[in-house]
Amino acid sequence: MNFFLEDVTPEELERIQLFRNVNLESIAGLLDSCTVKTLGDGDVLISQGQMNDKLYLILSGKVRIHIEFLESAPIGIIGEGESVGELSVIDQMPTTAYVVADGPSRFLVMDEEILWSLIQASHAAAWNLLITLTKQLRQANQVMTDDVDVEQVYKSYGTVDALTGLHNRRWLDIMLSRIIQRASTAEEPFSVLMLDIDHFREFNEQYGRLQGDRILYSMVHTITDNLRPSEWMVRYADDVFVVLIPGMDVQAAKDIAGRLHKAVMDAVPVEPDGRSVPYPTISIGIAELEVAQTPEMLLEAAETAVHQAKSSGRNQIVVLSPRREYER
Repeated sequence: MNFFLEDVTPEELERIQLFRNVNLESIAGLLDSCTVKTLGDGDVLISQGQMNDKLYLILSGKVRIHIEFLESAPIGIIGEGESVGELSVIDQMPTTAYVVADGPSRFLVMDEEILWSLIQASHAAAWNLLITLTKQLRQANQVMTDDVDVEQVYKSYGTVDALTGLHNRRWLDIMLSRIIQRASTAEEPFSVLMLDIDHFREFNEQYGRLQGDRILYSMVHTITDNLRPSEWMVRYADDVFVVLIPGMDVQAAKDIAGRLHKAVMDAVPVEPDGRSVPYPTISIGIAELEVAQTPEMLLEAAETAVHQAKSSGRNQIVVLSPRREYER
């Protein structure tokens, strides 16, 4: 067989569980459309809370799975021949964990369209995918049974916003103090953005609540697509969001806020019926963690800044400086 990529060996393809009992000659055209990705130790392959449209098949090396934080202990290791990303490709929901290379690793990258074409072309591949998903669900259940207090598992379901897939205010209440403690101990800056959608109630009244939910979902993922893996976006209230930015002072946070604001203003989502509906504008308030500041005080500072942005005309960014002076 003439292989589609020179740096992929027949043995590596044969180890891929998705291709078990699949005639590789019959899917050569699909394989030819895939790419190869190489990561070093500690490089992030998939970030939690982001949209993902690619299946990653592990040619060599292995990856570890982290939930909540990159620094948290991994809940599992996935090695050669296995794959990651299936669930988020299939259900079109944000990813629920970080996937990080555990040493030098190589991946065959299959876009969503290629995966579905493969499933349609090969019953064996479809069967292999079903088996893989079943194993993952069983392993997840086993992890919860063996390592996690059952009451805590049920509580965790209350920390994710159903519409957007983001962590919610309950999660923020639990985790923000830990994040602040970590920043304070490391003597590193930490900033918070608070984003408020302007006139969102009026938008819902004009276009309908269903349309509002669609725009909200699309806007959230426009923003998360422009965040780093170490930055978290949280749904704080109905139309208010918080972005946590570790390691960044207020000036760097202002640059990030500008990038997010521009991304939202430039995006015009297209509805299933072909209509394009512009996003509402957003107001952003920024605050940087100060010495001895509590989580409540930090959020209050960010909220004060966003209220100032709205009272000054909306659709703008306001920084609350450590001296509580407004900068626009």
